[in-house]
Amino acid sequence: MAAKKKQNTTVKREVRLRKAKQWLTIYNGTPKKIASHYRKRFHVDILTALQDLQAIGVEFTQEYLDAVKKSEEGRIHQLHLQKEAKQLWDLDFYDDPDNDFAFIAGYTSGGAP
Repeated sequence: MAAKKKQNTTVKREVRLRKAKQWLTIYNGTPKKIASHYRKRFHVDILTALQDLQAIGVEFTQEYLDAVKKSEEGRIHQLHLQKEAKQLWDLDFYDDPDNDFAFIAGYTSGGAP
């Protein structure tokens, strides 16, 4: 059986936009939540959802677009900070160069600490 070929991103976007136009005609949610529903429906991030919705004719205020962009940048920054903190914690946790114990609570019956 042949391996699956991946579609390039422009083809995926064209297909997604075509499906989004159909989805928009049957969408019955509030206009306030259209971007978040689109994001969940098509499994894209919020900035891509806004770009796609603008491409098919949905209009957003500039203040809303700026606020979403700023919050997304903050979210990405927080993810980077968490990733760096986890990497530092992993290094510190396993970093024991001389394998000496700081405190031995007791010994087993065979004499091992």
